[in-house]
Amino acid sequence: MSPMPIGGSEKSRARAQAQRARILEAARECFSESGFHGASMARIGERAGMSAGLIYRYFASKAEIIRAIAEGQREVRMRTMAEVGSRLELLERVLDKLSEWRRAGLAPGAFDPALFLEVTAEAGRDPAIAALVGAQEEQACADMARIVEREALAAGVRLPPPALRRHALLLRCLVDGVILRCVRDPKLDFAQVRASLRSLVPPLEERPDQSGPV
Repeated sequence: MSPMPIGGSEKSRARAQAQRARILEAARECFSESGFHGASMARIGERAGMSAGLIYRYFASKAEIIRAIAEGQREVRMRTMAEVGSRLELLERVLDKLSEWRRAGLAPGAFDPALFLEVTAEAGRDPAIAALVGAQEEQACADMARIVEREALAAGVRLPPPALRRHALLLRCLVDGVILRCVRDPKLDFAQVRASLRSLVPPLEERPDQSGPV
């Protein structure tokens, strides 16, 4: 069955959008709890309070739901990174969100670290998800490079492109590592992680780059 196009009157479009959002939120919860393959369309429908058949009016397949959720998570990350002015500020925000997730659970529309790892794992099995994740990774690296550049400009430091890329790559590795540890370790000491990250973020210094391209 093909998904129902979003058209018609303003009222019908609003209802369709609300139904899609309801399905995505239910699916996100199910995927986070049971993984993509452990969460059936029937279970998603039960969580959303509708039949699996009704879900297919809005999404052609579970893979389409996964892609829509991954895109939503990307938008959350982009909004956060657009507001950040330094590497430590980004890491602090990530830790704040992870700490809140660990303490209070998942708020609607928030970044879901468990789902982030699930999407990454699914990319190894589904070429369409792999293409989406690859594009998102490129965007994330570019966004982090802009954060490094904003921090450098604010400090009056001019970084050569290879150094900019190195700092952005390190930042990406730190963010990914913190997300992984938070999901895998329910007893993670966030205060200790904050202190460790502060010691790992190197200063931005303007100096000749001798390492060659990255």
